[in-house]
Amino acid sequence: MLWSILAHALVLGLVYYVAQMRPASDAVRQRVEATRNAAFQAAAAQRLNELASAESALAQRSHGPTPPPLAPVKSAQEALDQARTRYDAMREEQHRARATELANRLRIPLDEALKQTHADLPALPNAPHTEAEALAQLAQLQTQAAAAAREAQAAASGGASPGGAAAKGAQGGSRVLGGSGATDLSPFDVEADPAQGQQNVPRGRFSSIPPLDAPVRAAGGRSLGAGGTYANRVYIDTWYVVGPFEAISDQPLEHSELPEVAVDLDGTYAGKSGRTLRWRYVQASEYPLFLPDAAESAVYYGYTELRLDHDMDVWAWIGADDDAKVWVDDRLVWKGGAPVKPWFLRDARSMKREIADYNLSEGKVRLRLSAGRHRVLFKLYNGADVMFFSLVLTGADERGTVPTAQP
Repeated sequence: MLWSILAHALVLGLVYYVAQMRPASDAVRQRVEATRNAAFQAAAAQRLNELASAESALAQRSHGPTPPPLAPVKSAQEALDQARTRYDAMREEQHRARATELANRLRIPLDEALKQTHADLPALPNAPHTEAEALAQLAQLQTQAAAAAREAQAAASGGASPGGAAAKGAQGGSRVLGGSGATDLSPFDVEADPAQGQQNVPRGRFSSIPPLDAPVRAAGGRSLGAGGTYANRVYIDTWYVVGPFEAISDQPLEHSELPEVAVDLDGTYAGKSGRTLRWRYVQASEYPLFLPDAAESAVYYGYTELRLDHDMDVWAWIGADDDAKVWVDDRLVWKGGAPVKPWFLRDARSMKREIADYNLSEGKVRLRLSAGRHRVLFKLYNGADVMFFSLVLTGADERGTVPTAQP
């Protein structure tokens, strides 16, 4: 009898394993490929639109001609082709505008002024060969164009030098919330180390769990504004999640999967061990968010949207087992990497006091969020055993309070 039970168990286990590892059907493969194509097309169109906005801003401030309208795109490569043409025109317009200003001021010929000035925008890099490379270069051009537009805005308010970049203040170009330069912040920004500038990304590091201001008034949700429950800690409890994906190499957070290209909540993905993945709606009834379908050496993504009824400065407290990246409105604001965390030494599920206070946090990053909708994406790596992600918001004003509406 015992041998019969063992034999049947072995057969059932083998059937389950084969089912998990079976090749995807043609229909599934087509859906995965369609998701991939749609993701690259959506991301490329968004970046091209942002570059065109920067181009229009530059043209308006330099009194140049209005840029032509964008043509529809079907791929990242088509978007990049347009972007490269427009970017090159932006460089020429920026150079000519500066030369004209110098020629008028020094009363020299324009040709001579062109030799003495230059555009801040770097020259175009070599053309890429793949869609992924095209999207990466498109993002690079968009970032450079946006930076040039910001510098032109600074120059218009009296902070430019005629032959190069706009003059930077004592903060080295970084945008530190709460300082005298707070009025110059964009609708969304990250508190940065002045020595490292705007590209500084706070990282997890070896530390104890941060202390909390008492008393703790916690609530869950993702809408902040009038009419909500009074709280000083808001746990973001509602997500769409997808995974597991295979953890690639010894730095799995650095290997991009399609959700990082563009979030398609109707998309289909090829996951770990041949699995077919779809986004799942998860509303965590308890803190923190323990993701479903935990697998070892795997990567997961979570997506949600925050809604604010007015401009607000908040602290985003982040905790993860094992490590995580967090993007807000496509901007990387957090990158994990602490070698040891409190819950590495003790099961997070047993940390009752911290769970009651919504305080499984490694650290925090200060964000300025404008009224309206903001997109949040996290990427979570799980090595083994317990896996969770925590995002808690607290007010950055003196009281540290943020109201939360219904989820």
